[in-house]
Amino acid sequence: MEAFSANGVYYIVQEFIDGLPLSNLMDAGRRFSEAEVKGIILQLLAILNDLHCPPDRKDAVVHRDLRLSNLLLKDDKLFLIDFGLARFLDLSRNGSCPDPLEKKFSRCSGSGSGLLHERLNELRSTKKIPGAETYRLLRREISPRSDLFGAGVVAVDLFTSWVEDEVLFNRPWQEVLPLSELFVDFLQKLLSRKNGFKSAAEALECLESLL
Repeated sequence: MEAFSANGVYYIVQEFIDGLPLSNLMDAGRRFSEAEVKGIILQLLAILNDLHCPPDRKDAVVHRDLRLSNLLLKDDKLFLIDFGLARFLDLSRNGSCPDPLEKKFSRCSGSGSGLLHERLNELRSTKKIPGAETYRLLRREISPRSDLFGAGVVAVDLFTSWVEDEVLFNRPWQEVLPLSELFVDFLQKLLSRKNGFKSAAEALECLESLL
């Protein structure tokens, strides 16, 4: 909302949202129905469309860190937070470009980098995440499809509280989660690196047709 400096200290004024991250709601035992997840992803895609296609194209931004803890829900309205890894689509406007995965697990690095790399390898190989190699490549990419993939991961994660036996995570999520065939097809396209949606607007239109 505002940025200023005073006595050599820089300040950023942000809107306060009195809501809870989706991760907190999941930890508290909430289970989201397919209809609720569709509503959340619909709002998320609308936000992404605004970020990717602003009135002035040079201001287009990719968030690059979509996950449950960065999405707040208040009175069924969704808010996207934490733009620390966000970058302009105009690459000339960017400075450094840290790896989202390293940021996520930097707190696990301890006194050296060995544990960090071990945790990254564990993350990339786990079957709880749809397509480890796709996850690794797209979350580091500065393009709209990086966020579209992130939206797909958020959607799948919102259903994981339905899985009580962790052994089931060794099976493909499409076989485990209680989803309709049409919604599975939609999520697979969000998560696809080769045949995915070209834009948030395209994904939004497709999801609206399923409601």
